[in-house]
Amino acid sequence: MSRVVWTGLALAGAVLVETALAHLVASPGRYLDPFLLVLVYCALARGETHGMLAGAAAGWVQDVMFGGRVLGLSALSKLLVGFVVGLAGGRFLIATTAARALVVLLAAFADALVVQWLASVFSVDLLPLPPLALLSRATLSALVGGVLFALVERRLARGRP
Repeated sequence: MSRVVWTGLALAGAVLVETALAHLVASPGRYLDPFLLVLVYCALARGETHGMLAGAAAGWVQDVMFGGRVLGLSALSKLLVGFVVGLAGGRFLIATTAARALVVLLAAFADALVVQWLASVFSVDLLPLPPLALLSRATLSALVGGVLFALVERRLARGRP
């Protein structure tokens, strides 16, 4: 039960961050994807099943609150990315801040590619993200994710006996 509560709180935090960014810049999704950070952390901490479920929930929330014309595109994309990240987290030692930041960077690229592919499969017109904008979004997400994951892990380690 606590996993569900903490994941829900993390998703609520992602909604707050995305909403705050929307008040500061015109299109906040071009700069940072807080929903991706939630799914990557859940996938690395709890495995592929939790990563899939967190990714699907994050994608649905993102689609409903900030999304485009087709609901479920981000949900399916984040579900796939959450599964792959969780699978990789179970197979490889991804424990350092730099390794987690690299996972966020790769997940951001994978998420953008899967969304573009799904849009083409379902014949949805989607504005492509230019390569430089994708690189800057992935880099900023990786930096924020690395710092955020380190802070969460430090806080969790302090709470343990």
